[in-house]
Amino acid sequence: MVRRLLLALLLIAFLPVARSPAAADQAAPFPKVQEEVWALPFPLPILAFVIRPVGDGPFPLVIMNHGISLGAQERTMFPMIEYRDAALWFARQGYVVVSPIRYGASSLDDKDKGLYGAVFAHVGSCDNPNFRGPGLAIATMNEWVIDYMSKKKMVQPGKVIVVGQSGGGWGSIALASRNPPSVKAVITFAAGRGGRVDGKPNNNCAPDKLVTATAEFGRTARVPILLIYTENDTYFGPELTKRMHDAFAAAGGNAEYKMLPAFGSDGHFFIDSPDAVPIWSPLVRQFLEAHSATGGPPQQQASGRGDQEREPALKPLRVSLPQNIHYSNWQKLCFDSSDGTAICRTTSTGTDDLDQVIVRADLIERADGRARLQLFVPQGANLRQGVKVKLDQGSSTQIPFNFCLSNICIAAAGVDPSLVAELERGQTLKLELTDLNSSSVSTDLPLNQFAAARKGAPAQTYNFGLDQE
Repeated sequence: MVRRLLLALLLIAFLPVARSPAAADQAAPFPKVQEEVWALPFPLPILAFVIRPVGDGPFPLVIMNHGISLGAQERTMFPMIEYRDAALWFARQGYVVVSPIRYGASSLDDKDKGLYGAVFAHVGSCDNPNFRGPGLAIATMNEWVIDYMSKKKMVQPGKVIVVGQSGGGWGSIALASRNPPSVKAVITFAAGRGGRVDGKPNNNCAPDKLVTATAEFGRTARVPILLIYTENDTYFGPELTKRMHDAFAAAGGNAEYKMLPAFGSDGHFFIDSPDAVPIWSPLVRQFLEAHSATGGPPQQQASGRGDQEREPALKPLRVSLPQNIHYSNWQKLCFDSSDGTAICRTTSTGTDDLDQVIVRADLIERADGRARLQLFVPQGANLRQGVKVKLDQGSSTQIPFNFCLSNICIAAAGVDPSLVAELERGQTLKLELTDLNSSSVSTDLPLNQFAAARKGAPAQTYNFGLDQE
């Protein structure tokens, strides 16, 4: 019953929803938008909330980085998207908005065997905090988003805006220090790390070291940045943030500093409020126009289909695969988990002629648990059927679906050592999908390099500073 309910909810989540415009922004060029949940098949797969204009595009991309909560209980109370009204504003200006979820669902691996509930980039002890590393961890994730989304037809390549709040804003500044050529502007709200130690207002973990780390980012950052703060921010107050900006600019960084009047009971959460949109949106619009980073005119980006105003008919999806799927070599990627146990993923990805991810197979292993086979496949399959897996000419195994989201479906299950051994000896891993129309498609993943990759040294080891709390 639980699995049936889960699948039903996933089916509902998969369907895009067109919403009417909010009263605060009736004049937006793209009043109709749709909200979706995506799975992003990165080296560390994560979920993301996606809001985009209705239409074919292509549209410029906005990445929105949420804040940090170090307490496990607090993380469970965070919504899928923290600042939905802000995201809606950008979508209605003609941007595809992607908000990666870094904790609570930081990995799509099994929550008891993977990195599921880990804090993405803890700064560590206040005696010697690591501010720079956690910022660069978020920057790395943003680079994954840019690379993945730039291959989508709906996204206009080379025109990316990055927005972040609090710790997510700090990661956005870190990204600017790397000067990705496609990032045209960065906008932050209440950016910083180490605020409110022990829950005390204006009690930063190590303010002098935070200022120093900001200057380090400024030495190389040339992407234009708009830093927005409020007078009653109890995490990063006016005196500290002015020091941060001055250090950043003195080191060579390109940033505008805006201190806004007090807002609500704590201006740190300014971006979360729909009432704040009319306050910050003129500043943001002016900043984007100054740096040629606005969305294009609607007449160039709208799909032009006359049926957009009508609700689409709900028909059974058909599962399909492109004629040509190009599979990467198998490689092993390892990660340091929150409890100090290394997790390794032996993986191969199949892409189409446009280099978009179509299929992916992961064998996920950690020393103290059972191995897990995780498969990324296109939408349209019959969720009750799962993915039929067959090794060479042997018998087939059904791998059940765990997630089916707006861009991809994921099947996963624990596997015994005997199956892992068969993977190492095998030549072909056949994946078969069946849809609700009883049509089926299949693809063959070559296994000739699997054993060497799994037994060899990792191609890369990721350490995001995931300290145990």
